[in-house]
Amino acid sequence: MIRALVAVLLLTFVVPTAEAQRNNPLIRQGQELYDELRYEEALQVLSAALVRAGNSEQDRVTIYQVLAFTYLALGRREEADGAFRSLLAIRPEYATPTDLSPRFREFFDQSRQQWEADGQPGVATAPPPPVTIAHVSPAQADPGTEVPLSATLDDPSGRVERVVVAYRQGTSDVFRRLDCELGADGTYSATIPGEDVGPPLVEYYFEALDGAGLPVAARGDVAAPLRIAVEGGGSVFGKWWFWTIVGAVVVGAAVATAVIVTRPGDPVIPPGQGTLIINVR
Repeated sequence: MIRALVAVLLLTFVVPTAEAQRNNPLIRQGQELYDELRYEEALQVLSAALVRAGNSEQDRVTIYQVLAFTYLALGRREEADGAFRSLLAIRPEYATPTDLSPRFREFFDQSRQQWEADGQPGVATAPPPPVTIAHVSPAQADPGTEVPLSATLDDPSGRVERVVVAYRQGTSDVFRRLDCELGADGTYSATIPGEDVGPPLVEYYFEALDGAGLPVAARGDVAAPLRIAVEGGGSVFGKWWFWTIVGAVVVGAAVATAVIVTRPGDPVIPPGQGTLIINVR
């Protein structure tokens, strides 16, 4: 009931502009997921929208608005406060809508009061230098095997508090998240469990979060994830390497004019001149 109420209230004042939809369609997608009460998915899309290049000031205000309400709907008050403070740093004159429920209006009013008491951090300051994530994606993986991933950061102003990997098997599941461990060499690492590695592929992306839990950089994202091919099981005839080997044998044997592949139980075919027989067991 409360979640449905929040969604209705949000619709009264968060409407992505036509410009925002052109520049960053993830904003509209995140709004739609929120309206459908699909909060976890909305967070993933909005996080991706936030770190996309080319966002205007209004774009960022809209994203922080929807993020603040999404976090609050999930009961994650600290992140909701962080998103709202980021909004106020961009637009200090922002006024909380008067038609909000008393509970939610009280939360955002308290957040504003504390932000002002803290000296309005973030206002009239130069943008911090960008954070970048360096990572080399594995080309492929075997089904059921763990996939270790690692990345390094360039974080000149020390904004990053945590790095996570979001991953999913295939292309339709919701992304799961893993906290990365920071090694002594400054490398962040995480391992995708083997039970989540299956054909045809695994999708994933890295996300760097600040002290408020908000994304400040990403390598890949929910709309354009990194991919690892996972070789499927089944017949040897579906394996690319099988036909590569057969082709190499045929090309290398001058007398070979035909290739016969047999399975257990097939009738015996007497070998003739110019015939290559391969038994598959």
